[in-house]
Amino acid sequence: MGNPILTDDRVGILIARKLKENLDLKDIDVKETNQAGFYLIDLLAGYDRVIIIDSIKTKKNRVGTIYRFSLEDLFTTPRLVSIHEIDLNTAIELGKKLGLKMPDEVILYAVEIEDNTTFSEKCTPDVERAIPLAVKMILEVIK
Repeated sequence: MGNPILTDDRVGILIARKLKENLDLKDIDVKETNQAGFYLIDLLAGYDRVIIIDSIKTKKNRVGTIYRFSLEDLFTTPRLVSIHEIDLNTAIELGKKLGLKMPDEVILYAVEIEDNTTFSEKCTPDVERAIPLAVKMILEVIK
């Protein structure tokens, strides 16, 4: 996930592209998206297991830190506050209520970023250095 023209926000897309280069794709789909909210229902429907890769800006750890989360780690109660914006947990629960097959397992990888507001097709140096390690970590989980 990410926006390919907003500096570090593109890191999830870059990691996905590197994964695609290193995977036998007959049993694995790699998708890129800059969508969120309701759009996630369509992207996630039909899968048993999903790995989502995105950027995060907590300002609690150094830029380039790689996090691994489960849905339980995010601990959000599914709720619809606005039809324009729903979180991942709510998207999955809504998909289930609509009768769609939604993933039983969701793993999220996020890279701590510095800049997600500047228009650029390059990540900042610390985020760029995190990409190969994130790819390695995710490949280990997939295998």
